[in-house]
Amino acid sequence: MADDEETPLIQGVAEDEAAEETGFQAKPKKEKKKKSKRRKDDDIKTHMSNERTFFKWLFFGFHIGGFGTFILTFFPPGGGRVYVVLFVWLVAFFFMYYGLFRYFTRRRAMKHGVARKEDWDDPIAPALMTIALFLTVGAIIFYAVSTSQLPSKSGWKNPDKP
Repeated sequence: MADDEETPLIQGVAEDEAAEETGFQAKPKKEKKKKSKRRKDDDIKTHMSNERTFFKWLFFGFHIGGFGTFILTFFPPGGGRVYVVLFVWLVAFFFMYYGLFRYFTRRRAMKHGVARKEDWDDPIAPALMTIALFLTVGAIIFYAVSTSQLPSKSGWKNPDKP
């Protein structure tokens, strides 16, 4: 290297010297801003969506339980009616509990910023809901056919008294 050629240690010094010689200034380099990722626990829409989903599970459980109340209201006593009602309400309480379990699983995932698919996706839920609906309606139909009792609009009446 010759003595008249000096290489600056700092890149900005070379650009400043070049700008002085030519009269043009180099465009300042833009620094890339890092995009800050918002955590899921900061997103109120996600929390509210999780809560709405939980309420939908509760409503589904109560609707299933409503089938049990239908049996109590429109079928005469006896014939194992209590067992069918207990079965239907057990299915209803299962779905209420399952909804609560999924709510807290998703809540924990939002709080800790977990992005695992298992914490968010619930592929078996629609199948469970469909099976439960078929089971409860099927249990009611089976009960009505096996006991030869049909629901009446005016509630149950004693068949011995006209």
